[in-house]
Parts: sequence; C-alpha cells; structure tokens
Amino acid sequence: MKKTLLIALIALTTTLSSLYATQSLSFTGPTAWNPGTSIVLSVTDTYSGFGAGSYGLSYWAQVSNAIAPSLSITGLTYFTFTDGNNIGTFPFQFNSNSGADSGYMSTTTANGQSGDLGGTSNPLVTVPDGMYHVTDITFALAAGAPVGTYTLRTTTASPRGSIQVTSDFGDAPFGQASFVFQVVPEPSTLALLGLAAVGAGVAAYRRRKA
Repeated sequence: MKKTLLIALIALTTTLSSLYATQSLSFTGPTAWNPGTSIVLSVTDTYSGFGAGSYGLSYWAQVSNAIAPSLSITGLTYFTFTDGNNIGTFPFQFNSNSGADSGYMSTTTANGQSGDLGGTSNPLVTVPDGMYHVTDITFALAAGAPVGTYTLRTTTASPRGSIQVTSDFGDAPFGQASFVFQVVPEPSTLALLGLAAVGAGVAAYRRRKA
C-alpha cells in the first residue's frame, strides 16, 4: 500500500512539474545580410520549472522557399550543451521538406543527415533552470541571393519537432522561434546603382536639350 502511494505521489509530482514547465528558443544577430558574406546568429535557450534541470535540446532550422537555395549553414559552435547532436558534415543545405512548414525548407547535411542543431551536456548531467547561450550558427549567403525580407524559423512538426530534454529524458516541445532578416545589396553595389541612375538622368536631360 505504501509503495503504491509513493509511486502515485511521484507520478503526480512529475505531472504537476510538467504543467508549469516552460521552454523557448530565440535568435539574435544582424538583421541586414549582404549577398556573398557569412552571418553568425546566436541562439539562447530559456527554460524553467524543470525541477532537476535539462540534459539538452534538439532543434532544426527552416527558411522561406525564396531564399533557401541561396543559404547554407557552414559552422556550429556549442555552449552550455557542448556535445553537439549533429552527426552530419557541412555545409547544410536548405533543401528538405521534412518537418518544414508550408512555404519553407529545412536542412540536409552534406552527407545526408538532418542537421540537428542542438546538443547535450558533457559530461551528461542536468543543467539547472535558466537562460543559456547554447549555439552560434554560421550561415553563408550566396553572391546571387535575391534582395528581400525573409524569415528563419525553428521546426515544430514531426519528425523534426524541436524539444528540450527533461531530467527524466522526456521531450518538452518548443514553441516556434522566428528571426526576420533582410537581404540587402553591398554598399558598393548601391553606389554603382546610384551612378547608373545619375548617368541615365544626364543622358535623358541631354536628349531633351538636343
């Protein structure tokens, strides 16, 4: 009887803890991206109500179809959860529909893996509730990338549901994190466009005067 009651109390405590647990990811970094350059975004993992803490996380990135062919992931640096889950090789291309929202593409690594951006603690111990810098992601934007405003998101759909790993190795799903960026021409390109516009204006003026 006592053993049954103890098991019931443990189960109830675990259930109540999960009800009050929260977890989220966020991206920070430059919002103006120039074609032909590399960009680094930092990822912050915030969680609370996990009791003993978390062993790590798994998450994937997806981007709008329009920019996907021009964008790749070329490097990852891990913090806090330093044993990276990624077993793939760089670059990661945004060329997969797996786990992606409508109108978006997720990643495939150079050797055909999915490109999990998360990691676990090393040694494998729980990390207490808190806010942690977990990853720096290096992106490469192709020289011919189309100018415009785009959104980078984490995935939430199976089989790439982004999750925080609980102290009992359960999966706590993340809400979707988004980062909006603009692809803008290099200043030198803008200067050339300005000179071309001035030249066209001068030519039109001369034609009118002739």
